[in-house]
Amino acid sequence: ATQPDRLNRVSAGAFELGSVFKSFTFAMAFDSGKVTMNDSFDASHPLRFGKFAIHDFHAKNRVLTVPEVFTYSSNVGSARMALKVGSEGQKAYLQRFGLLSKVKTELPEVAAPITPRRWADITTATIAFGHGIAVTPLQVAVADAALVNGGKLIPPTFMPRTQAEADQLAVQVVKPETSEKLRYLFALNVEKGSGTKAAVPGYNVGGKTGTAEKVEHGRYSATKRLHSFLAAFPIDDPQYVVLIVIDEPKPEKEGAGATAGANAAPMVSAVIRRAAAILGVKPRSKAPDGAILVSN
Repeated sequence: ATQPDRLNRVSAGAFELGSVFKSFTFAMAFDSGKVTMNDSFDASHPLRFGKFAIHDFHAKNRVLTVPEVFTYSSNVGSARMALKVGSEGQKAYLQRFGLLSKVKTELPEVAAPITPRRWADITTATIAFGHGIAVTPLQVAVADAALVNGGKLIPPTFMPRTQAEADQLAVQVVKPETSEKLRYLFALNVEKGSGTKAAVPGYNVGGKTGTAEKVEHGRYSATKRLHSFLAAFPIDDPQYVVLIVIDEPKPEKEGAGATAGANAAPMVSAVIRRAAAILGVKPRSKAPDGAILVSN
C-alpha cells in the first residue's frame, strides 16, 4: 500500500487521538487509589512547565470536580490527575492497557505506537490528554473495551471465538469498581457533557470526545485536526465499542465550529442507530420511576 489512501488506518496508522486518552488517565487515577470521584482539581489557570503552558479549550477558570474534569474535558485537570500518579505509574498503566506495544492480531499490517524517548513531568501531563503519544485506533478500541467490560483486556481477533475462549485469554487490567466508574463518566458525558450528540434513544450510549492537532513535518499544525469519539453501548451493560476518527474535518457551514462533539459524536449516533438492530441489540427506555423498559 504505497498510496496514503490505501493504508489500513485502523491497525497500520498511528495517531495522536487527543482527549479520548483521558479515559485511560481516569482509569489509571482511580485504580491507583490516588484519586476518587469526590476529589477536585484546580483548573482556574493554565498549568505551566517553564515556558510551556497547558490550557483548557473551554476553560471554566475554577476548581473542577472529577466528573466535571471529564465532562468539560479539562486538559489542566487531567494533567494534574496524571501527575498525582507519576510518570512511572503512568507508563505501567499504559503498558497494562496495551498502548505501549504493537497489537497482536491476524492482520499483517500493524503499526507500533510512537512513544516519548524521555518521560519528564511535562510528558506525563500532555499524555494525560492524548498529546505526545501516537497509537493505532485498534489499540484504543481494545483498551476501551477493557475500561467498560469490568476491567478485562481481551486480545482482538478477526476470527470466530467463543465467550469461553475469550474469557480464558482475558487479563484483569483494572479493578471492576474502576470500570464501573468509567461507565458512569462515559454515560454522564453523553447525557450532559461534550458528547450529547452521540445519544441514541433507547440505546444508552456512553463515550468521550477527542480533538488533536495533526503533526506535519515534525510540527503541530495550527489549522489541521483529527477528531474522534470513543463510545460503548449499552453503557450499563456494554456489548459493543464504537470508535470514529475523522481526518481534517471541516465546518458544516462557513463560520460554524468544527469540534469532535459536532461531527464525530453525531457520526457515532448514526452508526449505532443503523447497526444496533442488525446486531440484535434491543432498545430500552427508562420509566419515570427509573425502571428499564425492554422492547420485545
